[in-house]
Amino acid sequence: GNITRLRRFWSLKSEKQALVLEAVGMMAGIPVGFSVFGVPRTQAALRRVSEDRKRPMTPDEARNLIRIALRALVMVRRATGIAGTCLSRSLALWTLLRRRGLETELVIGYRRNNGKIEGHAWLKLEGIPINEEAAIIATYTVATEPKAFDQWNLLDRGAGKVWWT
Repeated sequence: GNITRLRRFWSLKSEKQALVLEAVGMMAGIPVGFSVFGVPRTQAALRRVSEDRKRPMTPDEARNLIRIALRALVMVRRATGIAGTCLSRSLALWTLLRRRGLETELVIGYRRNNGKIEGHAWLKLEGIPINEEAAIIATYTVATEPKAFDQWNLLDRGAGKVWWT
């Protein structure tokens, strides 16, 4: 239960505790940001809090950082029930990784399902998806517009409702 979760949290090294706390803030704050400021402004704010941190990293270091960040997001979901949409999860992961020096690419895909347009978001590192399965990605058409919503006005122009999976 909750005691076990707290013990698990306190048993983490301080840098992993900081990552989990950051993940809590991201997963709670990003949806609020979407509602209050919109997706482009929220992404722009996330970009500002994580800029100028890129650093050289070995492939093993990058894989380890990705694994730890993904695990932190899972811990947040299990402890708080905050699962978020694929877009909020991907932007949270994008920000957590950027703040630690790892630059990834946000990928947006769309598909039509029962007359609705569904959007899906995931991250890639050097062309390889890091938070989604290839079989799921294959069901989406990747957007050709810039993936930086803060540089893309489509959602602000009222282009229609997109359901994020």
